[in-house]
Amino acid sequence: MLPNFNENRDTFDVLRRRVRVQWRTSANISVAYEHLGLSRWPFPVVPERSFCDFVADRKQLRVDVENLLLTFSRQDASSIHLLWSWFGAGKTHTLFYLANRATQLNALGSHLHTVYSEFPKSTRSFVDLYRAFGHSLEIDSLVEAYLEILTSPDSGRLHRDLAASSPDLANALQAGATGRPADQVTAMRWLRGESLPVAQFRRIGISQKIASSDEASRILVALVHLLSLAARSGGRWHSRVVWLLDEFQRIEKLPPRVRDEITIGLHSTFNASPTNLSIILSFSGRPQDSLPQWFSRELRDRIGRTKVMILPPMLPEEALEFVRDVLAHFRTFEAHDVPPYFPFTEESCRVIIEAIRESEELKPRSIMHAFNAVLQEAEPKIEAKKMSQISAVFAKQVLAERVPLKESEES
Repeated sequence: MLPNFNENRDTFDVLRRRVRVQWRTSANISVAYEHLGLSRWPFPVVPERSFCDFVADRKQLRVDVENLLLTFSRQDASSIHLLWSWFGAGKTHTLFYLANRATQLNALGSHLHTVYSEFPKSTRSFVDLYRAFGHSLEIDSLVEAYLEILTSPDSGRLHRDLAASSPDLANALQAGATGRPADQVTAMRWLRGESLPVAQFRRIGISQKIASSDEASRILVALVHLLSLAARSGGRWHSRVVWLLDEFQRIEKLPPRVRDEITIGLHSTFNASPTNLSIILSFSGRPQDSLPQWFSRELRDRIGRTKVMILPPMLPEEALEFVRDVLAHFRTFEAHDVPPYFPFTEESCRVIIEAIRESEELKPRSIMHAFNAVLQEAEPKIEAKKMSQISAVFAKQVLAERVPLKESEES
């Protein structure tokens, strides 16, 4: 049974901060923002995977992610899931958080392979989606899976099974595992869908490059099969590839022919992988009662009855809790007894939140932008001891000097 870190969350956060402090001490690393009582800058405006190991405020979202990962770990049926978010409401952060939680659960016995990719802005076919997928693959994990098959007691049958699934994939993995460095690079570039001269691929036993939607779908299915074979060879019940496909709303802008080819590639891949594959389609826009029209009938049919994870804007009290959670997550153990909003005050936080509301909705991105602007101005003054904390007056002054630029939303 998976541990539920949502219970006793405060205790867990304190322990996590203590481990961080002990690691920094043993590594002789100084805390860059000691004067703020923080282990790192708390308000980055671009999602970074290493930052996304927690979710601030959104309790139901944490529950939804844990339940989804529990389902992934307990049964092997393939599935499609949806993450529908207002622009700037935290969908990319959520996907990175899900990937990080999957990594943590793998250490406890799960076997989840998460692959994050963005829907390419310039997309001509399903091959471009595969290339985005391929560039996020952990090639070492694929080679390890291949070696697991080769060294298992039933290696002959398993290798024949893999070769039947895709002879080119089997040869690429063999080159990646045992070939010369140049051959290993060629195999990696083939796996990522790069367009090299076919003669270069044939030198390592690969008959063709991944240049058609059918071939891209076939290789993706074979990769899912490879990881499943390796899991069974290692005595595990099953593995699962979780494809986190972000910015899926970009499909709406494509010509109908290209859109149809991509959706055919997606549902063909899904049809050919009845087990061990989950696709999470993440897209922006204001959620409605029904799916956007650019979801094809085939995709709608395969999605079926799924719980849609929705990320709306926040209410003021939720935004306040969001800020408190972010600061608490990066609070150093030495500063565990400072006020919860330090270096801000609760009053200055409310002032900033109200200023955001005057021009836009309360979404994580807009909150990060505003609090980042105020903290940038205050941080050197706090370090120089010209200011002890950020007052409401100071916050108002900083925001008055900065014009909020409304972000252009992709339609």
